[in-house]
Amino acid sequence: MPRHQPGTSLRAARELYQEVTNDPSARPLVVASWQRSIEYQVKSGSLDAPYLDNPNLDSPLARAALPIVETLHKQLADDPVSTMITDRSGVVLSRKVSHQGLTTHLNRVRLAPGHVFSERYVGTNGIGTALASGRPVLIAGRQHYVEELREFRCAAVPILHPTRRTLLGAFNLTTIHQGSDGMLMAFARSVAAQIEAEIAVITSRRERALFQAYMEACSSARPGPVLALNRDVVMMNEQLSAAVTGPDQYALLDHAREIAAHHRLEGTRSIPLPSGRVAELRVSPCQREDSDAGAVFRVRLIGRAQPTPAVSATPARSELGLVGSSPHWLRAVADSETAFIAGTWLHLLGEAGVGKRTLVEALHRAHGAGRRLEMREAPLSDAPAATEHWLDDISELLVVPSHVLLLSDAHLLGDQLRRLTNLLTRLRGSATAQLVITSQPSMVGADDEFDQLCGASVEVPALRHRYGDAELLARFFLRKYRPSGEGRFSPDALTTLQRCPWPENVRQLESVIRGLARRPTGRTINADDLPPECRVSSNKVLTTIEALERDAILRGLMERNLNVQRTAQDLGISRATMYRKMRRYGIVPSSLT
Repeated sequence: MPRHQPGTSLRAARELYQEVTNDPSARPLVVASWQRSIEYQVKSGSLDAPYLDNPNLDSPLARAALPIVETLHKQLADDPVSTMITDRSGVVLSRKVSHQGLTTHLNRVRLAPGHVFSERYVGTNGIGTALASGRPVLIAGRQHYVEELREFRCAAVPILHPTRRTLLGAFNLTTIHQGSDGMLMAFARSVAAQIEAEIAVITSRRERALFQAYMEACSSARPGPVLALNRDVVMMNEQLSAAVTGPDQYALLDHAREIAAHHRLEGTRSIPLPSGRVAELRVSPCQREDSDAGAVFRVRLIGRAQPTPAVSATPARSELGLVGSSPHWLRAVADSETAFIAGTWLHLLGEAGVGKRTLVEALHRAHGAGRRLEMREAPLSDAPAATEHWLDDISELLVVPSHVLLLSDAHLLGDQLRRLTNLLTRLRGSATAQLVITSQPSMVGADDEFDQLCGASVEVPALRHRYGDAELLARFFLRKYRPSGEGRFSPDALTTLQRCPWPENVRQLESVIRGLARRPTGRTINADDLPPECRVSSNKVLTTIEALERDAILRGLMERNLNVQRTAQDLGISRATMYRKMRRYGIVPSSLT
């Protein structure tokens, strides 16, 4: 490599790159890495490796690699060599070094656990270049893009999943001593191979346990359709793969993954599919001593597939005036309507913003003639006097035949929940009013008690499970807030709206469309007109301050052509902080293009 010392400017880096490309001894892999470093606008004169709190040490890579690296560390005692494990993003998960002098050198350049050494931030280096190229590399001295790293010799080898061959991370050896590059690289390759072999053993044990449970379900006396899955594997028998295809299969897998991830949802669940059929899932968790191996589902299909109606410019509305055509939503509406007409006490479960109150109001408009809808929420104070007054109010309303009492957000009652259930149990035989209770299933601690008190329990689906309804609702709200009929969505905008996870459900979608309707966006609303919140992948519900912060980051990234460093500078935060917040809010730069 040419012995030219670049300055701190991008121009000096480009000059060195020109010399590198003209040097016949320059390796193409290093030349390509330098080119990427320049495109990322990494500063060669200063090192800026972002830091992440609490790197994930519970991954299959970490569980397999850490014991091997610990054993290796003991064998290399007092040798000036450091061993490191990184994830696929270049985050250093582990660093072992017993030579005090080398530790000082590594700490000075922040080559330590939690710091990110991908090429995007640090330029050409052993870790980042191995991950970017997918090949074993040795980066020594002046081959490093950043000046502060040029005292090191780094041999790094990518670590791949043993069966899928996807990138999991890298193993890296770093030293400051001159020596045989061939021996250093051979040593790194050998350790990486040991780690991959151990990952294969761990994966095999976990997947073998899931496979055994799956085979037991398939070989039972009456197997029927069977599904087994974990984070890495999906297995289904021929009966299921033949019976459930296309959108039905996507919906089934989506629900199965969500059910398996929440232990409180174990048991039997009925899932309406896009075709109009219902899949009854009976889940059996598959546990190993060291980890969750996944779950096995026995599936029973009910009903026949119905023709899927084409989405028209006029949103589909039921007789109740409610928008939506997904089977899950229609089943919830029908079951609620049946209970309401019969005068049965009704328990409506669903995430915030799914439309529980809207559904009750629609039922009352259609079938509540002569009856008054009374709405009550949890008392604002936990003081005994306030609780007593609230309970007395509930008691008085329940004995009036002409009342429909909507008790909303029962999950917020806290310590008053027990007293409410005692009151409802006592009044259940004498109450003449109809009671409707709404709650959030992920937060309620007395679901079973409510279900026993109420004659019917219905779960209102989250918007992310109402396949196709996001488009219908978006058109409906646009007509509502632009009654003149002006405006339509482009195909790209509709695709973005359908892909959004909508953590706050229909309420959030309505807020987005209301904001668009009030802006002079022209007759066609394009994907670029949508607010930043439509471009995240997180289901987390944010506070107002968090939402403002997320939107500021998203707008900055889009304005700065996804340049993280410049966006962080504009916002007055470090790049490390920026990186943490992007991860927290589910901001994936590739989704913003």
